[in-house]
Amino acid sequence: MSPRARMLAGFIAANTIIAIVAVLVLLNRPAAPPLIQGVLLPDGRELAEFSLLDHHNRSFTNSDLSGRWHLVSYGFTTCPDICPTTLSQLSVVAAALEQQGAGDDLRVLFYTVDHRRDTVGQMASYVPFFHPDFVGLTHVDEAENPHLPFEQSLGIVAQLVPVANADPALNEYQVNHGVTLFLINPDGKLQAIFEPDRSAAGVHSFDPDKVLRDYLAIRGYLG
Repeated sequence: MSPRARMLAGFIAANTIIAIVAVLVLLNRPAAPPLIQGVLLPDGRELAEFSLLDHHNRSFTNSDLSGRWHLVSYGFTTCPDICPTTLSQLSVVAAALEQQGAGDDLRVLFYTVDHRRDTVGQMASYVPFFHPDFVGLTHVDEAENPHLPFEQSLGIVAQLVPVANADPALNEYQVNHGVTLFLINPDGKLQAIFEPDRSAAGVHSFDPDKVLRDYLAIRGYLG
């Protein structure tokens, strides 16, 4: 073979290898993460060890998150608008999953930020009203505050504000809290944070279709 022919053969072989490598890179490139209304944490975030009570007065810890997707909403049972509206919207999401035969894939948790009023009994009479499979979470006062790691790991924002000029003996206060949903994966890690829509009047609410779409998109992306 002449030097020119060898050079040409080497050139063709090199370009063939480059083309094969490029194809393999394209084929093995991970899919782009879905665009959701909120924040997706592709690797998930570990939750610190916590201990709560569910509305059946049973202990609820990190191990209870294992093996199933969970969607966490938070607020308080005497909330006049946002909390019941959000739970009603999540009941629509649950119904849609049930129609798809995937009702067991996702469990909704409602965590109270007003545990002194929202006792186990109060949660038991409130949460199942929206859906029989929803789980209410509260806690009792303990020196170790084992509920705090749950709040802090998720980034739950809430504040109890004393009512001005109220009788101190009545311990009256208002509850202020954020409006987000937290998606926890079957490994018990925080996978995504869903943000609500905001109307022109400043009202926050969740569109069940968007929540369902984003949840399924994340499931599909993570396989």
